[in-house]
Amino acid sequence: MKTLAAVTLSTLAASACFAQLTNTGFDTGFVLGGGQAYVPSPWNSTGPGNAFVSFDTWDDTGANGLLPSFAGVFTGITANSGNRWAGGWHFEDMHQLMSSTLIPGQQYTISAWIHAPNATVGYVPGGWQFGLGATPSSTPTIVAVFPATVTWSQGWVLQSATFTAPSNSASLPYFFPQVYTSTGTNTYMGIDDVSIRAVPAPGAIALAGLGGLLVARRRRAA
Repeated sequence: MKTLAAVTLSTLAASACFAQLTNTGFDTGFVLGGGQAYVPSPWNSTGPGNAFVSFDTWDDTGANGLLPSFAGVFTGITANSGNRWAGGWHFEDMHQLMSSTLIPGQQYTISAWIHAPNATVGYVPGGWQFGLGATPSSTPTIVAVFPATVTWSQGWVLQSATFTAPSNSASLPYFFPQVYTSTGTNTYMGIDDVSIRAVPAPGAIALAGLGGLLVARRRRAA
């Protein structure tokens, strides 16, 4: 028979993995076009191969993706993890079909490591926002926004935002990371290790703590 703690912790683990994205570091799968205007499956875009529509894949080894020195955008940078990451302009697209839709009213946290472009090539730092859509070509409903505060000199920066899934989230299975600009100037940004995690309800956290205490007491009693 499972203990209360085991049941609670397994429930929390399942909740934490709910709607988890795959290939979150962009490191698996072959990328066409040397990485320019292509992203690895299951990431996709509305116009793969179109440099004015699709995000790019970068590879710090150059094995399968753009070299960081390409156009001076990420010269000298290595991936936050693995060897690859994705990047795009504020007018470009990237999306993924989630394994499950979000639960309306449930809180989630989106986190990602992001990198600003090299300022010497004339780009200005921007920010990341995240949306949910009904189809790959939908205009997404924006649910979370990171502040546009990251600069080139900071390197990879971990950012996160918590949101409540909208009432129609069960009909929005596509996840859209998007770059935005607050200055009206062209903005290109990098992203790595993006994730969605359900936020456990306070009662579930308290229950997990109670279960842990019960297990500790049983061990001492034994």
